[in-house]
Amino acid sequence: MSLFVFHRHRMREHPLGTLVAVIVSIACLCPFAVHAAQAKKLRLAFSALAYANPPFWIAHELKLFEKYRLDSELVYVGGSRPIQAMLGGSIDVSQVGGAATVAAIAQGAEVAILGTVFTRLTFAIHAGPQIKQISDLRGKTVATGAIGGNSYFAGLLFLSKFGWVANRDVGLMTAGGSPEVLAGLAQGRFQAGVLTPPTTTMATRMGFREIFDLARLEFPFPVISVVSTRKYIDANPEVIRNILRATAEAIYLYKTQPELTLPVVAKYMRVSKDDPALRQSQESLGKHMNQNLTPSLDGIKFILDFLAEQRPALKAKNPPDFVDLRFVRELEEEGFFKRFAAK
Repeated sequence: MSLFVFHRHRMREHPLGTLVAVIVSIACLCPFAVHAAQAKKLRLAFSALAYANPPFWIAHELKLFEKYRLDSELVYVGGSRPIQAMLGGSIDVSQVGGAATVAAIAQGAEVAILGTVFTRLTFAIHAGPQIKQISDLRGKTVATGAIGGNSYFAGLLFLSKFGWVANRDVGLMTAGGSPEVLAGLAQGRFQAGVLTPPTTTMATRMGFREIFDLARLEFPFPVISVVSTRKYIDANPEVIRNILRATAEAIYLYKTQPELTLPVVAKYMRVSKDDPALRQSQESLGKHMNQNLTPSLDGIKFILDFLAEQRPALKAKNPPDFVDLRFVRELEEEGFFKRFAAK
């Protein structure tokens, strides 16, 4: 007897019991239908097509968001624009530069850093052959990314390390991302540039040697953070927890299972799956990914100190006011992060 005929027969005898049986049968036959019905639709963004940005890519493509009951849509929104998109309601949560986020909050934007994927400025200063030693840069020009971006702050940190003031002792020019900075070096438009892997490897091959590695400073900085509006955070606490769960698991997979995750990175970076830059980036950047997602308050203070040079009132700002740590703390307390024996 078919399932349909059986239930039709039973309905004549026990209509209510049969209805329950039908529901149970459907649930058994379609276990994923219940899961799908519970999934929360989510609009996510990432702010850069760069090798330091894999966590959201991996969580989306390998269905980690789905694992944590999230129906994710992931889009690219460059630079600091994800912050405006979140404030406007077209994006729910974004993986975005910490420097841009701190600047936005300092100006009154109601957003918060929920967790930090990267807490290290993994940039290096590369220079042309005419720069024999770092002191030769005095009076010369160093190129960076956009003002207020992570690369720009890396340039500022480099200058401060040697007691130089930007655009007084050494010029600081914005030239775009690492590929644009390298192109400008090759054209002789400036004498040194701030680069990030794997462009650093290409620069060395082209004769632009590394003169300073900022990653060696072990300086905490909210390079790439998970950010949302305070309104969305308060209205969707469980969604935030699950986003952080998926992000942490994605970081673990990137560190430990490159055979699974590098094809995802290749897709977003639009390179072949055998491109050596994939493995180089995973080895050089993966070790700096922040498995527990704890934001760096010292890094936020560093950004505020530089912003305060133009707006002295920012000196009084309190770094903890820029973050919402309750979710990371909850996951820490429940032992979630301990599940991942990160490298």
